Amino acid sequence: MAKVELIQWGVEILLPVVTGVAAFFVGRRRRNNDFLAELQKSIDALSKDNAELIKGTIALNKELVQLKQQNAELQGKVDSLRRENAELKAEIGELKAQLDGVKTITRIKKDA
Repeated sequence: MAKVELIQWGVEILLPVVTGVAAFFVGRRRRNNDFLAELQKSIDALSKDNAELIKGTIALNKELVQLKQQNAELQGKVDSLRRENAELKAEIGELKAQLDGVKTITRIKKDA
């Protein structure tokens, strides 16, 4: 009967322990695979977001370059208009000086 008791003891105690250890290692591998799959999904999502951000940055840089070109053109036009304005002010000053004498003569004739 000792053999029967030994076998019964092995079935009742050792079999669940061996099964538990085997299940632990099988489950561990599965958990590791699931963890790696989740990490890969996260990496893929981050890569996609990063690619979109890079595209956005490139578009903004292109727009910035265009705006800088427009700004340079407009600044050139403003400088040209300022020079033209200065020339016109000088011409207006000369014309006013010429008209000052005419106004005085005209006033004298009106008074007479």
